[in-house]
Amino acid sequence: MSLKKRSCSRLRLTDLMEKWRKCKKGHFAVYTREGRRFVLPLDYLKHPIFQVLLEMAEEEFGSTICGPLQVPCDGGLMDHILMLLRNKSLSDHDDDGGDDGVKKTMNQDVSPMSTSCKGASSVSYFFPLFRCNAAHDQSKLQSLVF
Repeated sequence: MSLKKRSCSRLRLTDLMEKWRKCKKGHFAVYTREGRRFVLPLDYLKHPIFQVLLEMAEEEFGSTICGPLQVPCDGGLMDHILMLLRNKSLSDHDDDGGDDGVKKTMNQDVSPMSTSCKGASSVSYFFPLFRCNAAHDQSKLQSLVF
């Protein structure tokens, strides 16, 4: 009897966890390299930075997805990108200079601890965990913020 009871509780726990893992309507889930899960509004997919992230993910992981959507960055970088988006630093590209915060961030001096890439540009400071040796990725990211 107790064996049946345990299997039922496992099923309920599994069902509960699966329900918890589902995204709210109008949102999508993305996972970072280390497996952190972020649930984001679908509107973020329209933003150029997410388009570049998805292109980079396709280059790194391939175009066929066998599992959850994963981006080639860590959770700290994703937190930073989301903070900028929420503060409208990256999303406001209008005449009031809404992207000045991004430009300032990207033009800051790079400390030796922040990147290990030789000759890394200011983009690798802002996006330190992307493949810094890929010059075309850096130029894509630079074009988004300048």
